[in-house]
Amino acid sequence: MKFRTFIQNKLWRDKAAGMLAEYGSSVDAKILNDEEFKAELKTKIQEEVAEVVAASSDKEVLSECADVLEVMIAIGSVHGFSLQDIIAAQEKRREHRGGFEARMFVMRAHHPVGSFGEAYCLKDPVKYPEIID
Repeated sequence: MKFRTFIQNKLWRDKAAGMLAEYGSSVDAKILNDEEFKAELKTKIQEEVAEVVAASSDKEVLSECADVLEVMIAIGSVHGFSLQDIIAAQEKRREHRGGFEARMFVMRAHHPVGSFGEAYCLKDPVKYPEIID
């Protein structure tokens, strides 16, 4: 039997290799240490979020959101948090800062010099570029 090999270099779900083995596929894999796992989970969440963005149907969005949630659960777990802890933190943030029901899209923010808002934006000038008049 002839094979073609493809580079993956990414975190796979636990059962994926076994499922593909049923079709004759195999993988070269290693078990990650804690620091490697944490780093790869951060990469994986970016991949999954990009798939949500690229989804073209409601069914795909739901599937990709489920993948994002799975990675979020894993990230929480390696940092000692349960899904319930994550949900409690989300509910606390929603109570304090609100959710997204209002659909507010902010084009510009005007912050007083020396304010929290100014400092927050200056911490990440690529994300929040300053408009110089």
